[in-house]
Amino acid sequence: MTKNRAVLFVSTIVGAFAVLVVAAVLHVSLRTGVTRTGYLIGEKLAEGRELEEEARKLRLELSLLHSPERVERLAREKLGMVRPDPERIRVVRPGAQLAGNP
Repeated sequence: MTKNRAVLFVSTIVGAFAVLVVAAVLHVSLRTGVTRTGYLIGEKLAEGRELEEEARKLRLELSLLHSPERVERLAREKLGMVRPDPERIRVVRPGAQLAGNP
C-alpha cells in the first residue's frame, strides 16, 4: 500500500500544481485584457476630446463665415460692390406694379 499511497500523493501534488498553473494563466490573461481595455478607453477618451475641440473650432469658423461684416467686406473687395446711395433705394411691396410693366 505504500506504493499506492506514494502514487496518490504524487498525483495529488501534480494535480494541485496543474490547477495552480491554470489559475495563474487565467489570472494573467484577465489582467492583460483589463490593461488592454484600459488603454483602449484612454485612447477613445482622447479621441473624443479631440473631436469636441474640432467641433468647437468649426462652430467658431461657421459663425465667422456668416457674420454680416465678413459678407459685406467680401462683397466690396472681391465683387467690387458698393453701398447704394440711400436716395436710390426703392421699397417694393408684394403685389405692387413695377414701372414699365402692364
